[in-house]
Amino acid sequence: MVKNQSIKKNSLAPTILVSGGAGFIGSHLVEALLANGAKVLVADNFNTGKEIHVKHLLSNPNFALFNVDINEGLPPEIESVDYVFHMAGLEDYMYSNNNPTLDALLTNSLGTKTLLDLVRRSEAKFVLISTIDVYQGRMSQDELAKYFGLSKPEENKFSLIEAKRFAEAVVWEYFKKYDLDVRIVRLPEVYGPRMSLDSSGVMGVYIRTLIENRDIEVQNDGVEKEYYLYVSDAVSGILRSMFNRETKGNIYSLVPESAITQLELAYLLRSVADGNLQISFKQSGFSMPFRGPAPETFNLKDLSWKPRINLKSGVVDTLKWFGYAVNQNAFKPTKYVEERAISRGTQTTTVRPPEPPKVSSIYPTNSADLYTKMYPVRNIKTRKRFNPASIFSRHKNDGAVKSLTPSKKLPGFLGNSKFYVAVALIVSAVLVFLVNPVFSFYSNARSGAEAMQRVAAAGSALDVDSLSKNAILASDKFEVARKNLSNLKWVFSFSGRSQEYISYFRMLSSLQNFSDSVEHLSKSAEPLEGMWEVLRPDTKDVLTRETVNTAKLEIDSAQKLLYIAQADFNGVDKVHIPEKYRGYVSDYGKYISTLQQNLDLTTKIIGEAAAVLGVDKETTYIVWFQNSNEIRPTGGFIGSYGLLTFDKGKLKDLKIDDIYNPDGQILLREIKTVPPEVISKYLTEDRLYLRNSNWDPDFPTAAGVFNDLFYKIDGQRVDGYIAVDLKFVEGILKATGPVFLAAYNEEINAENLYERTQFHSDFNYVPGSDQKRSFLTVLGSKLLEKMFSLPKDKLPNLLAETQRSLDEKHLLINLSNGALNDVLREKNWNGQVVPVETDYLYVVNSNLGGTKANYFVKNNIDYEINSMTRDGVLRATLKLTYNHTGESMAWPGGPYKDHVRVLTQTGSKLTGAEFIDAAGTTLDVFKDIKVGAPNGYDVFSYDLIVNPKETVSLVLKYDLSESLNVTKDMSSYALYVQKQPGTDADPFSFTFNAPFGTEIIKASKGLDILNNGIANTSDLRRDINYFIELR
Repeated sequence: MVKNQSIKKNSLAPTILVSGGAGFIGSHLVEALLANGAKVLVADNFNTGKEIHVKHLLSNPNFALFNVDINEGLPPEIESVDYVFHMAGLEDYMYSNNNPTLDALLTNSLGTKTLLDLVRRSEAKFVLISTIDVYQGRMSQDELAKYFGLSKPEENKFSLIEAKRFAEAVVWEYFKKYDLDVRIVRLPEVYGPRMSLDSSGVMGVYIRTLIENRDIEVQNDGVEKEYYLYVSDAVSGILRSMFNRETKGNIYSLVPESAITQLELAYLLRSVADGNLQISFKQSGFSMPFRGPAPETFNLKDLSWKPRINLKSGVVDTLKWFGYAVNQNAFKPTKYVEERAISRGTQTTTVRPPEPPKVSSIYPTNSADLYTKMYPVRNIKTRKRFNPASIFSRHKNDGAVKSLTPSKKLPGFLGNSKFYVAVALIVSAVLVFLVNPVFSFYSNARSGAEAMQRVAAAGSALDVDSLSKNAILASDKFEVARKNLSNLKWVFSFSGRSQEYISYFRMLSSLQNFSDSVEHLSKSAEPLEGMWEVLRPDTKDVLTRETVNTAKLEIDSAQKLLYIAQADFNGVDKVHIPEKYRGYVSDYGKYISTLQQNLDLTTKIIGEAAAVLGVDKETTYIVWFQNSNEIRPTGGFIGSYGLLTFDKGKLKDLKIDDIYNPDGQILLREIKTVPPEVISKYLTEDRLYLRNSNWDPDFPTAAGVFNDLFYKIDGQRVDGYIAVDLKFVEGILKATGPVFLAAYNEEINAENLYERTQFHSDFNYVPGSDQKRSFLTVLGSKLLEKMFSLPKDKLPNLLAETQRSLDEKHLLINLSNGALNDVLREKNWNGQVVPVETDYLYVVNSNLGGTKANYFVKNNIDYEINSMTRDGVLRATLKLTYNHTGESMAWPGGPYKDHVRVLTQTGSKLTGAEFIDAAGTTLDVFKDIKVGAPNGYDVFSYDLIVNPKETVSLVLKYDLSESLNVTKDMSSYALYVQKQPGTDADPFSFTFNAPFGTEIIKASKGLDILNNGIANTSDLRRDINYFIELR
C-alpha cells in the first residue's frame, strides 16, 4: 500500500512532513492538511499506525506515504519541506501488544534528531507533539526490571513520558543552538473516531465496556482526574500552533478548562448507554492519577483556541462512529460523585451541562486558501444591554399613573438587618477578591524586586551566601505575586485588559525563573571556589571529576531556567508596562541576554576543565612572553617562554626560561629549518629559531611551527600554547595591585611595568645569562602568589581583566583539547586568522630591526570604500600612517624596520601603491608590493623604515573581490577588521560612499549615515564587524 511518491517542495503550496501520520491523531491531521490544499508526506513504520487510516488518501496526488523507521533516517525522496509535524511515538504507550518501550525511546530521541536535522537543512517550521504527562514520572530506585513501574500499563506510560521529556529536551537544545523555528504541543488523553479501545486510559476501557453491554467497573473510588480532548479540537490546536504568528519557541498545553474524574466519566457514559448498565467499584492497588501542577494555559490566547466539542458530544460522536446506538437522554451524575468525594476527602470538578455540537464538519473543504481554513472565524455573540427605560415600560398601559407623595421617614430598607448583612458581604467580597490581592501583589512584587537588587550586589561581591539567600527570597516573592495576579485575572478580563494581564504574568514568571537560575548558580559557586583553592600550589587538595561535574550540573540547571526566563520575557509587551518601569524592564532583558551568553561559555569551559587541569593525567602548556614593543605577527618578539604544568587540578610548576637557551641548542645540534624569506633577508639567519617561529599571523599555525622545533630540541609533547604580552600583565596588576620583589628591592605596578621589565630583561643583556630569566621568574611567582591570595570581592575584577585581554588579543590560547579549543575558536580567543566571506582587512606589522621602537611608533589606519561605476565593483583605498615619536637613534628606540602585510578577501586586485616619505614626497611603489595568498586570503606586503621624529604613509588601492560587488541580488556590504595581537587601540578611520545608484538605508550601531555616506573613527581595541544595507 506504500506510495513512495516524490513530492518536490515549491512555492505554490506548502510541503508538509507528518511523522506518525497513519496513527489515530496523525491521520486526522493529514486529512485536515490535504483538505486545505497542502502537499503531505507521511512517514510511518506502522507500529501503531494503521493502513486503513490513510488508505482512502492514496488517490490524492498531493499525498505520499513512506513505510520508514525515522530512527534509521529518511528516504531520499524526502529532500526538503516547509513544515514538519512530529507525531511519531505519541501513541506507543497506548498499546499493550509487543513491547513499545524501546521503539518509543528511540523514536523520541534518534527520530527527533533526524527530523530536526531535516528542519535545519530545509529552514522549515517544526512542532513536536508531546503529552501533558511530562509533569509525571516514576523510576525504580533499586531494580532495573521494574525501572518504570510495577505493572505493564505503568511501564508503557512512564517510558513514553520519559521519551517525550527527552524529545522536548532535544528540541530545546536545537532551538538554543541553531535558533530553529520550533514549538511544542502537549496533549492530554485524546479520543474520537479511530481511537484504539486498547488504550491504557479509562476512556477506551469504558467505551469497550459500553459496546459489549457490560457493567462499568470503576477502579477504587473513581476520583482520579484526567483531561479529555476530542480529536478535532486537538488537530485544530496543533495547526494553530504551527501556522499562527509568533509561536516560535513556545509550549502549548491543549487542555479543556478542567479535568474530570473517572466516576464522572462513568456516569456520563452510562447516561448515553442503550440499556440499563450498572456502575460498580473495584479496589485496586494500581492507579495512575494525574499528578503535578495543572498545565499552564494562559498562552492559548496566542492561538485563539479553545475546545469546541464538549465531552458528551464528543463521546456520542465517538460511539456513533463505532456503530453504537446512543441513548440521548441526559443524566447528571455530579451529586453522587461529590458525595463519594466528600466522604473520601477529595475535591472534584463539577461536570457542566453538555452543549450541542457547534460544528457539523471537522475539516472544511471549500475554503479559498490554507490560512483561512486553519483559522475559522467564530461568530461573536452580542451581549444584551440593560435599558433603564424598560423598567417603566411594563406599566405604560395601566391607564393611570399613581402620584406618590414623598415620605419624611427613612427608607424602609435601612431598618432591615438583611440590608446590613448584604452590605457587609459586599464589602468583605471586595476586600477578599480585590483589595487584598492587589495589596498582596504589589507588596510581594516590590519585595521580590528589592531582593533582586541585593542579588546583583551579592553577585558583584561574590557573596555566595547572600546570593543564594536573596535569590530564594526573590523567587518566593515573585511566585506569590504571580498567584496574587492570577486571582485578579477576572478584573483584567472584565475591563478588557487581558493582554496586559498576560504581560504582567509573563514578567513575573520570567523573574521567578531568573531567580531560580541564580540560586542554581550560587550552588555552583561552592565547587568552583573549591577548584580555585585546589589550583593554588601551596595546598594539598586535589581536583576530582565529581567536583567539576557538580558545578556543571548546577550551571546546566541554571542555564535551562534562564532560557525559560528569556522565553517568558519575550512574551512581555512593554506597551503594557508603566512607562516609569520600562527602562528597568529593558535593562533586565539585556542582562538576561548577557548572562545567557556567559553561561553558554561557562558551561562549555567547565565541562572540559577537568581535562585541561590534568585531573586524569598531567598536562603541560608552553607560555610565550611576547614583547609587544618589538611587534611580531602574534603579538611581539618571544623573549622568554615558560612551561606551565597542572596535575590533578593543581598548578604544579611554572618554569620560565630565556628563549636564547633552547635556540642555542638548535645551533649546537645542527637543527636546520628553512626560515621565511623575509627573516632570512633582514636578520641574515640561515635557519629558523624559536624566537622567530611566530611569523605566521595565525597563532595556531605559528604554535605548530614552534612545537615542531621544540620537540626536536626537548623531545617533549605539550597540550597547548598560551601567548601573553605586557598589556595582559598590566591588566592583572590592575586587578591584584602592585607586587613587591624583595630580591630586587622594588615594587612593580601597572604604571612602571614596561620600564622595569625592559630594564631588568634587556638593559646590558648578555645572551646566555640568566638575567632575564631570573627577573621574569620572580615576577611571575609573586604575581601568582598575589592572585591566589585575592579576597573574593576582587576576583570579579581579575576575571574581567582576563576576559578583556582575551577580547583585545593580549592573551591567546590554543589547546590540543578539541572541545574547549572549539570554544576558543568560536570566541576568536585562539589567535586564528578569522575566516569570513565578507570584505576583510587585517594589517600585520613585524619589527625586524631588533629595536623596541614600537613603544614610540603610533599607527593610524584609514580605510575608504567607493564605487562610482554602474558595474557595482567596490574599490578600496587603504592608508597606513606610521608616526615615530622617538627622539634619538639610541636603543631601545632607533629606526623602525617594518615588514607590513595586508590581508584582504580572496579575489582582490591591486591597482595602485604609493609611499609618502618623511619629506612628503609621493613615490610609486606598485612594483615593490609583493602579492601572495596564505591563510585563505590575498596578501599585499611591503618593507619600510621609519626613523625617529618621522612620519611616513603607505597607500594601497585595490578592487574588492567580484563576489562583493553591489548588485540587485547583493545589496549590502559587510566588513570584518581584525586587530593584530600586541597592538593597543590604534586609531581606525572608516569611510563608505554608497555605490552609484544606491542608497544606504541601515548600518551597524555606531555608524552614522550622512549624505548617503558613512565616516567613522574608532579605536581598534578588538575586532570590528560592520554591516551596511543598501537599496
